Amino acid sequence: MREGLLATVLEAELELCRTDPSLSLPGIAFELHGSKILARFSKGRDGKPGVFQLDCSEFDANPPSVAMIDFESWAELTLERWTPGVPHSIHPVTGRPFVCLQGIAEYHTHPSHVADSWDRYRKRFRIPQTVRRLLQKAGAIP
Repeated sequence: MREGLLATVLEAELELCRTDPSLSLPGIAFELHGSKILARFSKGRDGKPGVFQLDCSEFDANPPSVAMIDFESWAELTLERWTPGVPHSIHPVTGRPFVCLQGIAEYHTHPSHVADSWDRYRKRFRIPQTVRRLLQKAGAIP
């Protein structure tokens, strides 16, 4: 039953992304694969395409976990392959590249931010707002 409820919530969030004028731009596309939302862009600040993967398996009890992936293989990218200006560094807990933004799991699990609760942001940073901030950080949208 939880999977059905999660799918309904994520479909609604994705529909908000697709109908948001600031996100429904040429070169931007969204897909849902199980509990993962893919936000693809055709051109980031480095002129290359990219894909953000938001693992929403615990949404909205917890914020989405974000990675950049290779669209063909679905493999997570190494820090050097992320769009410049997006990754903060390697996360000290997960050992993976991460984005340091409120409303993203890696931010809230970072030792310097554990006191900054997701509950403070869960209504403000829904999926469309999170995706918009990621795409802006990548230089894919203004």
